[in-house]
Amino acid sequence: MAYINFGSRLLKMGLSGTDVEILQYLLNNLPSPISIPISGENSFGPKTEAAVKKFQGYFNLTVDGLVGKNTYLFLGQQTGPYLPSGAAMFGSRTLSKGSSGRDVWVLQNRLSSTKKKYAMAIGAPADSIFGPKTQAAVKMFQNDHGLTQDGIVGPHTFMELYKHTYMGGRYLQKDRFERNQGYDVYYLQVNLKALGYYTGELDGKFGMVTASAVKALQAAHAIKVDGVVGPQTYYYLAAV
Repeated sequence: MAYINFGSRLLKMGLSGTDVEILQYLLNNLPSPISIPISGENSFGPKTEAAVKKFQGYFNLTVDGLVGKNTYLFLGQQTGPYLPSGAAMFGSRTLSKGSSGRDVWVLQNRLSSTKKKYAMAIGAPADSIFGPKTQAAVKMFQNDHGLTQDGIVGPHTFMELYKHTYMGGRYLQKDRFERNQGYDVYYLQVNLKALGYYTGELDGKFGMVTASAVKALQAAHAIKVDGVVGPQTYYYLAAV
């Protein structure tokens, strides 16, 4: 199956591809009442549409069963108008030693916030530059998921990154627009709870309790205490 990057097109009933596979995986990775299980569908069928609508309704998005820019955002993938000007979407190009840009920044955040050993390999918060330390972390990730350990992030590695790294694609904070909700916020809460900072409901919504937990983590690591989850905070978020 040819690789189609997650976020590169509007997803709807009848479509199939690697991006639909990722969508189904992400939705199946969320508990009720955020989503409902999808099984037995190799394409975007009625079960997938129902799960998308459940997800959209939970987060007060337009409930149309279509995966466009707003639903992608709440699934942790910035696309179109949500991307910084001129930035490459994560997964849209091969990354290797010497690459730089927003997508490298996302890669570094995703790895650092998933396992402490990846963060230690990278050695510092995301800087958007794919150097030898990022390459080493990529090789570790590839080894952990049965991939060729070449340090190059291509289609097979992106597929595993989407499935096994959970946040890092954007800054997260409490805001009045309620855009800081979704898949990545849910896993932010999961990690904060595992680290002993969060005692609230795992609801995927960045409220005051989540902000307080983020600030507690930041204070513990002597980084800026502002309740905003960016590179410095992602660097310390791995629970294992």
